[in-house]
Amino acid sequence: MAKNLVIVESPAKAKTIEKYMGKDFKVLASMGHVRDLPKSSFAIDVNGGVDIQYEPIKRPSARKAVTAIRAAAKTAETVWLAPDPDREGEAIAWHVAELVRLKPEVTRRVAFNEITKRAVTEAFEHPRALNMDLIDAQQARRAVDRIVGYKLSPLLWRTVGPNLSAGRVQSAALHLVVLREREIRAFNAVEYWDVTASLVTGEDASLAASYPVGEKDKFALGAEEAARALEERVRPGPWTVISVRKSERIRKPPAPFKTSTLQQAASSKLGFPAWKTMKLAQNLYEAGHITYMRTDSTNLSNDALGDIRALVKEQFGAKYYEARTFTAKAKGAQEAHEAVRPSVAATLPDDLPPAMGKDERALYAIIWQRTIACQMADAVYDKTAIDIESNGVTFRATGQVVKFDGYMRVYLERSDDDGDEVEGLLPEVSEGDVLRLDALESAQHFTQPPPRYTEATLVKEMERVGIGRPSTYAPTVKLLGDRDYVRTESRRLWPTQRGEVVIELLENHFAEVVDSDFTARMEEDLDEIAEGAKKMVPVVRRFFESFTDQVDEQKDKMTRPERPTDKTCPECGRPVIQKFGKHGLWFLSCTGWPDDCKWSQQLDADGEPLADPEGTGEPCPDCGSELVAKSGRFGPFVGCSNYPQCKYIKKEPPKETGETCPDCGSPLVEKRGRFGPFTGCSNYPECKYIKKKSSKSSGARKSSVKKTPRKRTTKKAPAASP
Repeated sequence: MAKNLVIVESPAKAKTIEKYMGKDFKVLASMGHVRDLPKSSFAIDVNGGVDIQYEPIKRPSARKAVTAIRAAAKTAETVWLAPDPDREGEAIAWHVAELVRLKPEVTRRVAFNEITKRAVTEAFEHPRALNMDLIDAQQARRAVDRIVGYKLSPLLWRTVGPNLSAGRVQSAALHLVVLREREIRAFNAVEYWDVTASLVTGEDASLAASYPVGEKDKFALGAEEAARALEERVRPGPWTVISVRKSERIRKPPAPFKTSTLQQAASSKLGFPAWKTMKLAQNLYEAGHITYMRTDSTNLSNDALGDIRALVKEQFGAKYYEARTFTAKAKGAQEAHEAVRPSVAATLPDDLPPAMGKDERALYAIIWQRTIACQMADAVYDKTAIDIESNGVTFRATGQVVKFDGYMRVYLERSDDDGDEVEGLLPEVSEGDVLRLDALESAQHFTQPPPRYTEATLVKEMERVGIGRPSTYAPTVKLLGDRDYVRTESRRLWPTQRGEVVIELLENHFAEVVDSDFTARMEEDLDEIAEGAKKMVPVVRRFFESFTDQVDEQKDKMTRPERPTDKTCPECGRPVIQKFGKHGLWFLSCTGWPDDCKWSQQLDADGEPLADPEGTGEPCPDCGSELVAKSGRFGPFVGCSNYPQCKYIKKEPPKETGETCPDCGSPLVEKRGRFGPFTGCSNYPECKYIKKKSSKSSGARKSSVKKTPRKRTTKKAPAASP
């Protein structure tokens, strides 16, 4: 048996580390957490102290892993706990030690920010004990989240609908989405116009100049009449150049990636949701290709800086090199960690092994590019502004041309809300030149409301106000969708009616839960526990007592949402109110419901009454009533008009697609399953063929990185991706 037992979280990480260890080491994976709070009970006893009760995770893979670890630990001389270098990793190490009952005298903790032979070897040369401050910080987070969830969620079940949840971080994040939606609804658009002159120089070169000039005069033309009047005034000319100004501008490279900026860039450049970015980054990390991906630091180690700077000089020359250091700006950032970077700077995306898929390669490409770019020179622009006057009105043409690409040779930034317009080169003109008018065009515009959040911009805002930490950004955003609190349309997050109702109730009864300042203060408490500045027990006990008192005070005041209307019941004349249904939509209901009147009317997602069901002319085979076309939570269907007394629903024959099954030749048909619509064989179950969806919608772009012929041992760096 091996003298040394190494325990990590995942098989992929175990496989990578095992390559670096000798025959005296055995590496096993715990398959993630091995203990957790039970789902069936509160499991937190706050009585003087704080007693948190855990139970082994019942998942078969976890139980099998624990059995293997326990058996191997009996014969090992030393047990090395090597989960990830953060609070969650520290907690996993502690839970393994507690559950398996490892002997403290033979147990060592090792942590590394990258899974390379150098980093792993160095970590094993400098082991340490488990850090109880980090463990207590993770326990405190888990306890506080359990307190909020277990005490608040049942109130939502009673007043809104089943299977809902409230959480310390998720509710504050949802509040941001709802507040933005309210801003959009309250926004009043303001009309404004501009006029563009297409002009031609004496050498027949063209340029476009616009009025008004500058943001402060944006509303100078407030209506079409003003724009047309300006056109008539300037049309006769002459169009004279009154000034030509050229200035040099610089653009500095962005800092290396931290968790939030990696998620934002992967969303903008590759179309990846936050959860997918983190899954791909985990794969790259465990295979040894990048450093740890849950970090709020932009630091780079001295070794990494040396490798990056040498590569820049070798690949691009001295004029492209500029030494830089970066520090995190976010409050509470953990500077001890490094930024997300390639483990080995010289490893190009095309150098990754075949086991890494195209999405991993695409993500690695932007990590590599941004890391290299951070040690490169500024990009330099020549910006030109030409003012042209006609009858006392000044128009302006602007252009911006790259003079020296600098870091942009490797990496180009792009935001979710950036436009694609790029100012280009202008023709050479001089003061006093008279230009010829080719065309005048007026355009109407309206001021725009703030854009809805994307996953990336929501994470950016969460980081700005202090909600969550690198390890919680992606799970929090994903949970909002899973709970049907938000829906995604064209990558934008829209709050659902259910999400808005939940926030409205929390604002009225538990304002602290949705207050970003309160959530940020709790994050600071957790950070101070991790640093040893505060103790877990007082923080958790104080929160428990305060929140329990608040729940006791509000639980009888929190009732099912209702809204008055100016309508009267068409059947009995009583007032009609809006009620919130268990399926997440508002509906109209008679105030006499259910005892004196049964009238109600469903509202659609926009709050508008659904049209009366359209009759089909067919009789119901069960009761003889007419079948009608309806719309339900899963889409349109045909059912009995005598519902709910008769619950017959007509099964529609599947629609043929015009294609044939490649396996048996039967027609392919459109179907709907538990995971949504799909196309499959009509000969099911004899033939179980299912057509795979096109991969074009994955959002990933192919890496633009290309290898060039090798010159000695030198590799050419990849070009910048947009």
